[in-house]
Amino acid sequence: MPEQQENPLTKSGYVIRRLLVTFLPHAPVVLAMVVCSTIYAATMTGRVALAYPMLRIFVEEASDEVKEKLGGDAVVRTLTQSGESRNPMLKKVDAFLDSMDSWFIATFNIQGNATHRAQVATLATVTLLFLIISLFAAISNFGQMYFRSLLVVRILVSLRVKLLTNLLDQPLAFYNEQKRGELITRMSNDVTSATVCLQTMTGPIVQQPLLLIGPMWILMQIRWWFVFVMVFFLTGIMMSVRRQAKKVHRRARVRQRTIGRVTESMVQMFSGIRVVKAFGLEKAKVAQYTTRNQEFARDAMATDVTKAWTRAKMELITNLTMVLVTFVAAVVIGSGGSMPPDIMLMFVIFMAQMYRPSKVITRAYTDIVDHLAGAGRVFEFMDLRSSGRDKPGAVAMNGVTGDVRFWDVSFAYNGRDSEDRVLDHINLDVKSGQVVALVGHSGAGKSTLVNLVPRFYDPDAGMITIDGTDIREFKRESLLQNIAIVTQEPFLFNTSVRENIAYGRANATHEQVEDAARAAYIHEFIETLPRGYDTIVGERGANFSGGQCQRVTIARALLRDPKILILDEATSSLDTESEHAVQEALTNLMEGRTTLVIAHRLSTIQHADKICVMAEGKIVEIGSHEELMGQKSVYRRLYQLQFGDTA
Repeated sequence: MPEQQENPLTKSGYVIRRLLVTFLPHAPVVLAMVVCSTIYAATMTGRVALAYPMLRIFVEEASDEVKEKLGGDAVVRTLTQSGESRNPMLKKVDAFLDSMDSWFIATFNIQGNATHRAQVATLATVTLLFLIISLFAAISNFGQMYFRSLLVVRILVSLRVKLLTNLLDQPLAFYNEQKRGELITRMSNDVTSATVCLQTMTGPIVQQPLLLIGPMWILMQIRWWFVFVMVFFLTGIMMSVRRQAKKVHRRARVRQRTIGRVTESMVQMFSGIRVVKAFGLEKAKVAQYTTRNQEFARDAMATDVTKAWTRAKMELITNLTMVLVTFVAAVVIGSGGSMPPDIMLMFVIFMAQMYRPSKVITRAYTDIVDHLAGAGRVFEFMDLRSSGRDKPGAVAMNGVTGDVRFWDVSFAYNGRDSEDRVLDHINLDVKSGQVVALVGHSGAGKSTLVNLVPRFYDPDAGMITIDGTDIREFKRESLLQNIAIVTQEPFLFNTSVRENIAYGRANATHEQVEDAARAAYIHEFIETLPRGYDTIVGERGANFSGGQCQRVTIARALLRDPKILILDEATSSLDTESEHAVQEALTNLMEGRTTLVIAHRLSTIQHADKICVMAEGKIVEIGSHEELMGQKSVYRRLYQLQFGDTA
């Protein structure tokens, strides 16, 4: 599928909205996570704010006004100015700390001079507050991590299932156009990118701004002109990050495509390992794989350099903000104003706290923009519409007799308007229980014709009916339950023999599985295996011969007990002995079923009720073996080519 040419930022915005929508079904978990994150951010700000009462220790004497308020014995320190010039917020803080100090002095009867008693009381106050803050920090930190993980895991599972469901809903034409490496990359690397986006959006993007709110609010309460400093700080970061985001996203999309090519190279190499070994292509494949990886390294490096430059700019802006504050302080003092040391110290402390969250937010944002490229590719496939979905009002297929009819059917892989038709106005009537064989040269359209019956593809023109009803009127699931297919290349999953046979009917009993195996003439062989029906067949049936694999697939079809059977060159790749055993199994399978047979070995179809000869997408001859052999037919010429002139 070609990459769409569009504004990366527009694409990013769309993907972010799609990711945010995934949170909606999990609103309670999101709320719990935000609450825990808010509490944790407040405790972090409170922990830093404890520096203020510690600073009070270093002032040796309190004002007479404070002494009198506390009974004349307590000594409470103020850093600088007191009275009307004191900052209103700091006045409230001082009043609270004074009351805590007084309570500790009175409750624990702290001895010593006034300075000593005040210092001990302040340390006790700080210790108590630190314990409370630590308790809330631990609980809220655990809560935010737990709910964050729960949220991400739930959404990740949902994304994977939805993506796989939509991919499996696509017609075979979709898979003919896609590379396996690309599909694997979408299901693995790109889903991982979506996961990273979710983890970042639920972690740093939620938590770190909360860590900025507290210090910013406190600083603006202390000095209103700090607002302008904050505006300069945040605006500089946002402008810098936004300019770089477009580059990061564009380069990340290129990198994701390169990852797909790397994966495809690996898949092709292992899928064709016999050819690689047979022709000594190991060095050539390693060289090709190395080239693909070097392309990936180049694209990945370009993305990382762009991200690093963004973070370096943020570092510079943060340090320039500190320079700006010291410059403003110098201007204020130089013009006759005052900058109390407590305010200056508080600013330095809280700016230091704000530095790390700001840095983490910038890193998180660039990471999100980076991985949005992969997340976008996930939604790109998730949003694909399937032509094979049930139409509105589709009905279940019940009570099937098995009459199949092709009504003026035409089809082209490139679409309705294509002139390269694979099937051209096919008309064919297959009665219930009949065996109809399709023969002809390769490319005549035989496999395409039978693939229309289970709706692997839909015809561009005409229709196919079963028992007089257009198959598009049936629910696809019920249609497939009445059809079984045995292909030239039998495919077995890397699981037990029993499970491979039971794929035909998941709720089958062990006795039913054995009965199907007996009818397919494979039961006796299975009984000789070390673990019988629980034996693992190996990757793609690697532990079985071709004939044994084919008979397992026939047992699978028998267990399904379909009304319509499709045999696509089911014996063409087998040796004579295996073909004989499989043919016996197929005879049992075809009994009482409507059967469409594709065969190159004409000896296997001589007893078919009807033989259709196809050429260039059309049916050019129809008749029984005897009828066609009695004419100067294409079928007779094909037969003579295989067995010699016996006419």
